[in-house]
Amino acid sequence: MKRSILLFLLLSLGVALPSEGGMFGNPGQSGHPWYFNGREFVPGPGSGAMVVMVRDGYLPVVRTGDDSVPSVTMPDDLGVVAGICYLQVSGGKLANQGGASPSVGHPLEFVGALGMVWHATSDGNGFFVLPLPGGSYDARGTGAPVRVTVTAGKTSLVALRTGKRMVD
Repeated sequence: MKRSILLFLLLSLGVALPSEGGMFGNPGQSGHPWYFNGREFVPGPGSGAMVVMVRDGYLPVVRTGDDSVPSVTMPDDLGVVAGICYLQVSGGKLANQGGASPSVGHPLEFVGALGMVWHATSDGNGFFVLPLPGGSYDARGTGAPVRVTVTAGKTSLVALRTGKRMVD
């Protein structure tokens, strides 16, 4: 309980969660992997890609290739929005390019119904994790705001495009 309260206080002050190691390792419990395919999050381990391990009632974990799963419980009245900020790399006049590049250190604001604002910043791989009270939020910092719905005890995954680069 004390760890959950401390975690909530740190996050409400804009402290970023580490996405590797630390308090998140707890192999042997079930979690569900989701990977970013360049456009959206899809279930499964991907092919060597980073995954977000999701487990109801626990904070999600960003992982690469190991079997660590969520082990820090969410406070009862909070859910989590987790995702990636990315720059779309596609097309051009001469050749078809595909894929995405992570937007590293990208600042985000999540604005709730009553105008309260929570902040997050993407990590070195473009990922972010932010516990929030249940409700609807406008994610800002990616061009037009994106509407995100958070449910207590659940993780909402979102891919936020921060731009598009045309390559020739």
